[in-house]
Amino acid sequence: MEDSRPRLSLIRMAQAVNDETIQTAENLFREYLRDRGLKYTDERRIMLRTAMRVDEHFEAEQILLAVRGAGIRIGKATVYRTLKLLVACGIVKEVHFSNKQVHYEHTYGQDPHDHMICRRCGRIIEFDASQVVRLRAQIAAELRFHALSHRLQIVGLCEACVKACPVGMQARPSTGRPRRASKARRK
Repeated sequence: MEDSRPRLSLIRMAQAVNDETIQTAENLFREYLRDRGLKYTDERRIMLRTAMRVDEHFEAEQILLAVRGAGIRIGKATVYRTLKLLVACGIVKEVHFSNKQVHYEHTYGQDPHDHMICRRCGRIIEFDASQVVRLRAQIAAELRFHALSHRLQIVGLCEACVKACPVGMQARPSTGRPRRASKARRK
């Protein structure tokens, strides 16, 4: 008997994009800024291009160092303000993992995906799960809600960390029920 469940596929982190995609993103960002009475400055253009060329999750500090490393003077506040604008425009997305630091990834020209985060080693596994998008649409329709996006993070242990755990400490699937306290704890 064949398994008819939908298959999940692992995907690579955000992939580098070509010059045409970057140019289209620039046009979108320029229009977004113009509609809000803001200027498309050289610093904003450089920030956009730098973020679009990163093929992994990044922090604001990484962008700051990359831009400064290219010999361009840019202030920390400009980096944070521009990232906020890129997020609002939909070109970049904020991603929150287990630590307090905000990470970003460019989403323009990328396929939608979700994340699994290993609590032990910090590995981030991206996956494409189109059934999540279908479920989002179904739930939104039932509740008469217009969904624009979603954020799904599955936290657990990656295969390598599960194998490295001592016997008896390995992760077990959740039953959905709260665990009872041991007899020693109940006293």
